Amino acid sequence: MGWWDDICDRCGRCCFERDVDDDGDVIIDYAAPCEFLDVETRLCTVYDHRFDACERCGRVTLWTALVDPRLPEGCAYARRLRPWHREQPLDDAPDES
Repeated sequence: MGWWDDICDRCGRCCFERDVDDDGDVIIDYAAPCEFLDVETRLCTVYDHRFDACERCGRVTLWTALVDPRLPEGCAYARRLRPWHREQPLDDAPDES
């Protein structure tokens, strides 16, 4: 993994079904994880080839981190790169178990 992947805190939020409601809030369906997500560790079981294994897996790019409304606020990329979301400390991801 490189520096970009190192930003990720492995919360796994991006590996669940998500939608954006009318108010712009991200709704995460924790009952619908990706088939390749280990829900205990929140790690992808096919990480090295996830984009080939899962057609729904999307690469988090700088653009995604800055503006994609489906990227949850608690995501480390969003917390680090969206200054308007910095009320949550970078090293303190909420526990959503």
